[in-house]
Amino acid sequence: MLDTRYGLHDSQSKKEEPIQVVLLALPHCAASSVHGILDILTTANYCHSLNVGRGAPALFNLQVVTPDDEPVRAYNGAMIVPTVTMAGLRPDILIIASAVEAVTTPVFLDKHLLMLKDIYEWIRHLYAEGTLMASACTGNFLLAEAGLLEGKTVTTHWRAAEHFRHRYPDIHLQIDKILIDNGDVICAGGATAYIDMCFHLIERFAGQSLASACSKLHVFDIHRDQQAPYMMFTGFKSHKDERIKQAQEWMEQNYADQFSVDDIADRVGLGARTFKRRFKEATGETPISYLQQVRIEAVKNLLETTIKSFNEIIWEVGYEDISSFRRLFKRETGCTMEQYRKRFSYVVPSPQSGRLVRPEVAAIH
Repeated sequence: MLDTRYGLHDSQSKKEEPIQVVLLALPHCAASSVHGILDILTTANYCHSLNVGRGAPALFNLQVVTPDDEPVRAYNGAMIVPTVTMAGLRPDILIIASAVEAVTTPVFLDKHLLMLKDIYEWIRHLYAEGTLMASACTGNFLLAEAGLLEGKTVTTHWRAAEHFRHRYPDIHLQIDKILIDNGDVICAGGATAYIDMCFHLIERFAGQSLASACSKLHVFDIHRDQQAPYMMFTGFKSHKDERIKQAQEWMEQNYADQFSVDDIADRVGLGARTFKRRFKEATGETPISYLQQVRIEAVKNLLETTIKSFNEIIWEVGYEDISSFRRLFKRETGCTMEQYRKRFSYVVPSPQSGRLVRPEVAAIH
């Protein structure tokens, strides 16, 4: 077993011993987070063979395991069959596929994690033996359940962030990051961030040159840093404070109006100090921060669906200080309003009339 948990391994291509990688596929996991990882790391083996000769050992030896060593049905209905049994394995790297329930049906997450309780001791055992842990998307819920994320900074799918924070309040979640490497534990963010994780592993164990070669074959930018532009703010409402829910709903419907925190507190029949405290306890946000996020989400929607000017959009959601809001938008989304519109807008002006049309319609003019 290699010492894989700390430091770079640019010299790995000179070693004859393959890096043993085991991928844990879970019931209802995203099939792409299994097959995609296998594809990318197999591409690394191909590029490695071009460098050192086709007769040389592979860079990564790849295996798939499942709970109970039985085939599992992925989220898309495809069956994933294990290639080895769990007993006796001592991999260099364990990659945990996504737990889709954390994103699609969080109400069933507790039940899903309880069903996997026998896996946690196995994960802890491998970690104690020196295995590097890596999680794709919401696979980090399993690492948290196993107790391996205490004192670490991690990321996950943005839509599972509030559930993660409420379930594991002592773990520092940095949700804007695509990937975080703690040395012994690597966490990738949402959905396709498993791709970033794969290229990070290739770069860490075989060097930047091989990672770059693989990324070119997959036509992928290997240095994405943030998932903030892709995040959607929905506001955490899975709490039991009905007055705070009323305040949230009122703010979401009236965000463009001018009002103070005291005005909202009065509306739901609470004193200002009590309202601020209960709002923070229930939602994890201050009232001001919550309103900012609601307005930013409204701006993002207008950038995606209209060709209104940036100033017009800012005024429409209730802001008067243009430069202040622009700074806020960039801080929260990781990009400027111009960059966001260029990346996500799906309407363009018709060259004949100036009216809005879909891009595929505009393309035929």
